Amino acid sequence: MTNLTLPKDDSRGQVQGWLQVDKKAHQKMWQFGLKNPTGLAVLHFLTSRLNRGTNGVVMSYAAMAQAMGIADRTAKTAIAALAEAKFIQILKSGKSNVYIINSQVAWQGKRGGRFAAFNAEIVVAESEQAVPVDMLIEESKELQTVPQLVQGERLLVSNEDIDPPDQQEMELP
Repeated sequence: MTNLTLPKDDSRGQVQGWLQVDKKAHQKMWQFGLKNPTGLAVLHFLTSRLNRGTNGVVMSYAAMAQAMGIADRTAKTAIAALAEAKFIQILKSGKSNVYIINSQVAWQGKRGGRFAAFNAEIVVAESEQAVPVDMLIEESKELQTVPQLVQGERLLVSNEDIDPPDQQEMELP
């Protein structure tokens, strides 16, 4: 069984090496851990999957179990205990569970439909894919490239004339 590992760098190559917990929440966590050590381990696992700016994880029980080296049923039981103890919220996106950690989800919308949007870490396991991962990698080489902004870049949505970038804005060697 291969465990998933934490990403070493974020998209900008910066290491994310710490988490912050309020002392009152930390006390509740260790008290919960006395009654449910596996539940506490799953909580720590989920929080370790959070990236900067995220407070949710989309992940199946099977992927979680594989990553942690526990049984699917153990993962499901631990998640239920965490939800009951109010450490996480469980939302649904189709058939997927979305685990929200310490969130105030804002719902908005018009008559008959409300939606919430938030950032989440999405984790999938190789064993859950319909085709082998090597085939997915080969297929991805044929995908069209879609430009994406990285931090510090500006999106131009019109044909407005703008001044060229200042040299201090540019990353020169």
